[in-house]
Amino acid sequence: MSSHTLTTGSAGQSNDPYRKTCLVPYVDAATAPPAVQDKLKVLPFRRNIFYLLGNSHGLFPHLAGVIGGCFDSNTRKIPLLDWQLIVLRTATTLGAKYEYDVNLPVAEVYEMPQEKINSMGCKPEDVRNGLGPWSERDRLILRVVDEQLATYTNEPQTINDALTVLTNEELVEVLVILGTYALIARVINGLKIDDDPPIPGLKDMLRKAVK
Repeated sequence: MSSHTLTTGSAGQSNDPYRKTCLVPYVDAATAPPAVQDKLKVLPFRRNIFYLLGNSHGLFPHLAGVIGGCFDSNTRKIPLLDWQLIVLRTATTLGAKYEYDVNLPVAEVYEMPQEKINSMGCKPEDVRNGLGPWSERDRLILRVVDEQLATYTNEPQTINDALTVLTNEELVEVLVILGTYALIARVINGLKIDDDPPIPGLKDMLRKAVK
């Protein structure tokens, strides 16, 4: 029997209308622990990733707190489009289509230039060699991201260069955001999350939910 054969409770036998491909059920908001229920209500619309991560009853509320901090300019130190640059680059590099798809509307609402969006899959050497639409700050953030995704570490020179445009706080935040969204990308890919259904009025809601 294939390792991907669906068993009892699998997507192939699920009555959950949101679940067609995911290898584990989405958490049931009605029976989840209160701390999980609270975090599922943070956004005014459903995202399958929260219902997937919600299966980790103990850790999800804390992880959701980090994600929520990224949404809030009073908590997040780096500018919103730096955050989205990190997330979209991470999602593209790791092949996490769902992560890319749910974050792209945020980048669009806050007017990331289309040329940057179109170049998100460019080669790391192009970034280092000055090609593409990137500012100097973009390039240094992308160097940090690309090295981490390739090797799980950074060259000291890369960090020194990044600190010419980032404060210590911003640099550490870049690495925390990168690590958080790389974690999420691995859950997305490993458990075959379903795409979210269309959300009417999404961009208007994002303008209110993301600062």
